[in-house]
Amino acid sequence: MILLRNLPRRHLLEVLTIGFPFCAFKILAGLVLHASASAPAARVLGLILIGLGGLDALINAANFLGLLFRGHRCTQACFFSVLTNPLKAITRHPEWRWQDLGNSLDVLTSFSLVATMIAGSGLARLTPPEMQFWNASVILNVMGAGLTRLGSSLKNFSEP
Repeated sequence: MILLRNLPRRHLLEVLTIGFPFCAFKILAGLVLHASASAPAARVLGLILIGLGGLDALINAANFLGLLFRGHRCTQACFFSVLTNPLKAITRHPEWRWQDLGNSLDVLTSFSLVATMIAGSGLARLTPPEMQFWNASVILNVMGAGLTRLGSSLKNFSEP
């Protein structure tokens, strides 16, 4: 295990406050959609969201362990980023641009699910334990965004 003082704190913060909460948003929205939708296509979409959240949870768990024990991520940040990664081989764009596109799609998906759950009264369909999990994910995500932004701002003071 790498020394605690050498831990990549920013990356660990990202996994804990962005990666895992985004997984929860997908899984919980998928559960609500699958359980409450009458249209078969909507129920299938719910299962797809659950699967996507599960894949992202595995990716984030691997990255979290990689950061703790090896000092770096094992893979991309999310399934969308993994999915867009092969596109770098067929284009002249650098890998980071494809990773950024994948990460951006993940952010858009997760925030759209949060907005849909709020606007569509999906939160009322969550069980009390699911609602606690949802609330913890929202709190982690909002606090992570604030801490990340503050860290960036403070870092600007240390640069010439």
